[in-house]
Amino acid sequence: RLEMVEEEEEGELPAFQQFEMKVLAVVKPPPEEEQPRDRRHQAPVGILRRFPFSSSLQRMSVLVKLPGEASAHAYVKGAPEMVASLCRKETVPPDFSQMLRHYTTDGFRVLALACKALGSVATFEEALELPRESVESGLSFLGFLVMKNVLKPESAPVIQLLRSANIRPVMVTGDNMLTAMNVARGCCMLGPGDAVAFVTASPPGRDKPASLKFLLAEHSQGEEQPQGLQQRDSSCLPPRHCHLALNGKSFQVLCEHFSDLLPRILLQATVFARMLPEQKTQLVCSLQELDYCVGMCGDGANDCGALRAADVGISLSEAEASVASPFTSRVATIECVPRVIREGRCSLVTSFGVFKYMALYSLVQFVSVLLLYTINTNLSDFQFLFFDLVITTTVAVLMGRTGPAPALGVRRPQGALISGLVLGSLLLQTALLIAVQVLSYFITVSQSWYVPLNSTVTAPQNLPNYENTVLFCVSGFQYLILAVAMSKGHPFREPLYTNVLFLLVLILLFGLMIWLTLYPVGFPKSLLKLQRIEDFHFKLLLLGVAALNFFAAFVLETALDHGLLGCFRRLRRKKASKKLFKRLEQELSQQQPAWPPLDQPLFATP
Repeated sequence: RLEMVEEEEEGELPAFQQFEMKVLAVVKPPPEEEQPRDRRHQAPVGILRRFPFSSSLQRMSVLVKLPGEASAHAYVKGAPEMVASLCRKETVPPDFSQMLRHYTTDGFRVLALACKALGSVATFEEALELPRESVESGLSFLGFLVMKNVLKPESAPVIQLLRSANIRPVMVTGDNMLTAMNVARGCCMLGPGDAVAFVTASPPGRDKPASLKFLLAEHSQGEEQPQGLQQRDSSCLPPRHCHLALNGKSFQVLCEHFSDLLPRILLQATVFARMLPEQKTQLVCSLQELDYCVGMCGDGANDCGALRAADVGISLSEAEASVASPFTSRVATIECVPRVIREGRCSLVTSFGVFKYMALYSLVQFVSVLLLYTINTNLSDFQFLFFDLVITTTVAVLMGRTGPAPALGVRRPQGALISGLVLGSLLLQTALLIAVQVLSYFITVSQSWYVPLNSTVTAPQNLPNYENTVLFCVSGFQYLILAVAMSKGHPFREPLYTNVLFLLVLILLFGLMIWLTLYPVGFPKSLLKLQRIEDFHFKLLLLGVAALNFFAAFVLETALDHGLLGCFRRLRRKKASKKLFKRLEQELSQQQPAWPPLDQPLFATP
């Protein structure tokens, strides 16, 4: 039985005299009242050497010495299968595998403990010269260290949220397969009725090629294939959707000898156990080769490579993993994952919205100037300044302050700037703004009170005039209308009214434009060089045109948002997806009989 101690003092101590040699550290026993009654430890233990944990070796060990003793002892802890293979067979209990399966199936994390007497070690330098291989061989098995893998209460709801949003969760761990399976079911990564098949791949041997086999969980045996209570007919066909589970050794064999089947397995694999750090990184890269956008959560040094390789790496610890990860969560739970996705979608949609607004702002001004140039006039300098500084700059700065939507939905935002949705929006909004400005111009020249410009006089000498004033008012409304149309909230952002500052600025600017349209008096009128229009009904008509423009712009964006372009695409022949994993999913869904083939060994071709 192993007793856990609490206090460790580093460095060279007066313990040199106590242990008669230099030691790395001294471990003191806990207070007597905290120790078992049948076993009291009073003497400290001196640590002579540490063999650090290695993910490839799956173990760590220490050399220790008791005061007054010449001999040293080695203590080893690590993966049960690895530690048992280093122990003398007579010291390993016959029910080793059964007890290991019992604990891991219940979700416990299990480490094995072993020890060995090394004989006399006279000096600290002699301890440093001992090879690790000789220290960690011929051990005596001590027992299991069983730890409860407590699932955080936030994990299951987050996994369910991701699955409902059509985001596929995958578990990659260095733990035992049965422990990983228990945790995967506990956090709803695997449903209660979901079928699971274990992927067992063996490397090539003497005159034997590498082999691959898929076994349903009910048939499986041993550490990687838990023995179930029920048996199915081995000739049964696999369910249409069957989760796959495999360990690091099988994954390595697949990468080396079954590269043609690896993409299919990755499509359905949900649990990866006993994975080494380099295998985690390789898994992330393999998923990316299938055109997946891969996010990775990790909290240890073993996850650094995968965090760095992933498209989005999130460290759940401020220790080693945070150095390699672009994101670090202050709270060590996966609740941050949906938030990062929502923030990312919101940022993408906002960036596209600002881009479209700035492009359309330039087009509005271009159309206004082009129309006025055709009649030998233009906007005044202060009109340009008013549009650029007061309206456009203010709007562009504030429209990006809208936060992400509180819910994570199935739909995903447009990922390409040069796409049918973005270009369609730009083209339709451009056609609308040209139509509105041209309509306003012809309505103006058709009025009975309209006085044509003197063609011999050019701007700015012919300012103010009716054409300039009307297009100034109409285009001013268009800048604000486009800001509202490009700031739609659902489904990736919060509603516009939640951006209070932006909403207040829009209200003020709309009010200012209405005032300049209906009652342009005093200093603003002379500064902006606006022509006085006596016909109040005509001014109301301009407001009506602006309102019609607002309604049409909003309807166009809503129609595009709800699949107007998708209706046109359906009229064409459906094209294959550009994503490799989607093409493979389509291929597997149509394959008969269903894949993977159960209980049928597959062999690698030389």
